[in-house]
Amino acid sequence: MRIVQISDLHIGEKGDDSPVGVKMLANVVKTIAHINQLDPQPDLVVINGNITSNGTIEASMHAREVLDALNCPYKLVPGPNDERQTLFGAFGDKATANEVGGVLSYLVEGFPMRLIGLDSLGHHGVGGRVCPKRLNWLNTHLSSDTSVPTIIFTHHVPMKIGVAVADADGFDNGENLGAVVAQYSNINRILCGHINLATHTAWQGTIVTSAPSMGIPSGLQEGEAPAPAYHLHQMGEHGDLVTRTVFVA
Repeated sequence: MRIVQISDLHIGEKGDDSPVGVKMLANVVKTIAHINQLDPQPDLVVINGNITSNGTIEASMHAREVLDALNCPYKLVPGPNDERQTLFGAFGDKATANEVGGVLSYLVEGFPMRLIGLDSLGHHGVGGRVCPKRLNWLNTHLSSDTSVPTIIFTHHVPMKIGVAVADADGFDNGENLGAVVAQYSNINRILCGHINLATHTAWQGTIVTSAPSMGIPSGLQEGEAPAPAYHLHQMGEHGDLVTRTVFVA
């Protein structure tokens, strides 16, 4: 199984002619074209949130139009720049609500690996938080089969990474999520976005991988925005993931 991971696209409303809007849209279009040329094609593209720049229905519909150019299926979770209801209105089949009520968390089946999209949006601000209902929902799905290789994908990185600007608005209760994750040895990876920086960190018996930038500088970068990039994850014969960062020229 091959999974592409991208994040923080910041797609604006159609016709957005701001310098940032034009640049980010060009980066996304270029990245999609690059992914469409992969051989073999990925089985799935995972998008870790901040799909839109401002959360409006117009931006969400524009993002849907842009992302539907992908030749392979894709799934997404929301980031703080998105608005849950408008995102669901535009991407209902790509971001499915669940019984937790009002959040965009869901289970993806039909692949050699089980994927769980986990909505990490808190009530206010840009930081992440997973409420007890979402944690119970996650634990229920994880405990239903403790043998199948599993990936959790969410927006926020659940622990501090030593970058002040990223850690300042990180996960409010990452230790609560960690207590659930630590119970399951079959969680191969947690895929995140938010920090615009490619990182890999051992955490609670698994590996947390954050997506590289789509063209927005991280807290470790200054000056000109970086070239857009994505992660390509390939499943090995024992259910492990080999990860490669691919830069889009």
